[in-house]
Amino acid sequence: MNYTVRFVNVSKRYDLGLTRTSLPGLVSKAIKRALKPSIKSTPNDNVLWALRDASFELKQGESLAMIGSNGAGKTTSLKLLANITKPTSGKIETKGKISALIELGAGFHPDLTGRENIYLNGIILGLKRNEVASRFDEIVSFSELERFIDTPVKRYSSGMKVRLGFAVAACINIPDILLVDEVLAVGDATFRQKCIKRIQDLMEQGTSIIFVSHNLWLVQAVCTSALYLERGQIIQRGNTAEVIAAYDRDLNLRRAGNLKNPGENQTQLEGDLEIVKTEVLDEGGASVGETRNDKAVTIRVRYVAYKGIGEVNVVVRIIRSDGLTCCMMRTSLDKFPVSVEQGAGEVSVTLDPIQLYGGAYYAQVLFRDASDAETIATASSDWFYVTGSVLSHQEMNGVFEPKRKWNGNSSPGVVAADLAPEKQINQISHSSESTQNDTI
Repeated sequence: MNYTVRFVNVSKRYDLGLTRTSLPGLVSKAIKRALKPSIKSTPNDNVLWALRDASFELKQGESLAMIGSNGAGKTTSLKLLANITKPTSGKIETKGKISALIELGAGFHPDLTGRENIYLNGIILGLKRNEVASRFDEIVSFSELERFIDTPVKRYSSGMKVRLGFAVAACINIPDILLVDEVLAVGDATFRQKCIKRIQDLMEQGTSIIFVSHNLWLVQAVCTSALYLERGQIIQRGNTAEVIAAYDRDLNLRRAGNLKNPGENQTQLEGDLEIVKTEVLDEGGASVGETRNDKAVTIRVRYVAYKGIGEVNVVVRIIRSDGLTCCMMRTSLDKFPVSVEQGAGEVSVTLDPIQLYGGAYYAQVLFRDASDAETIATASSDWFYVTGSVLSHQEMNGVFEPKRKWNGNSSPGVVAADLAPEKQINQISHSSESTQNDTI
């Protein structure tokens, strides 16, 4: 078989706690044991198996998604493949050149321009200056940052950095194995589609893809097969839709179990509160894919609390595709008390009308504690599109389109020269009234 990746009974163990053998470390450990002699630890208490006897294979040109909850072993698998860390046991075989898209733009120098960072990153990746120059126009065209390419990167938005980072990584070379870890979580929807198309083009050229993301829509768009990991072990491997269905079913069972037996098995799901779904709905209660700026939308958040939390502050932000926060609403500022008890619940906010200029947006929701000092849970909606009179991305157009009323007056046939100075002032004066939705 023509395999590009093979995991054979791979395990990765991390030692937790104090593992130093220095004199201060040994003294500290001895003092803790003397002060708490009743607390006995076993060897397993200080060991975390990030992966345990994991085996899978990937053929040339295939795509594989890794899904699972935080701490399942997904990123550990990518680090092992990228040779960032070594396995504790087992064997890993890879054939060909590996490219890892893990932290796009992490190597950019903020004081250098986009142009200078392209050359810098190309040279770091092993290319000569003339090789980078031959690919420069393709990189800039892919990133769609022609206008800002000579601007220092420190002035770029997070979405612009992702654009440039992906363009550099995707256009510099064609790897045999491409590792992708949540790099498309930031960026506008149109560019995300472009990145997906680029990944699919690489697959057609024989590149094998291993894709890690919590965005299950992206997983289905990119990958034909999936691997479901939980606590370092492979639960299921197969068709992407079937594996996602199994993962979603297990999540629902865990939620039900935690509600039935609060405090037990709590480590299976993170935190005391979980946001199950964040939706943007139209006036009829249907999910919004596209809406007009003069229509109302409701942002509805469904959650499960595994214990009573009490008063919380719910924050809703609407974020444009380039990362700009267009508006932020807080229950605490709007004097709308929210108290979370154990069980399932929901909270929603309606924007009537939404008033955003044309473009792509998503809603981000945060549950914060009563003091507004700590975030309890956060989640985001799917992208939705707003159509209106103008696009928000065009320069000087702004972000939202307020309710407004124009007033003016004129006297046909009368010219300013025919009026006395004081009448000229009164005649040409005009007023404009603008009323804005309180939620924007």
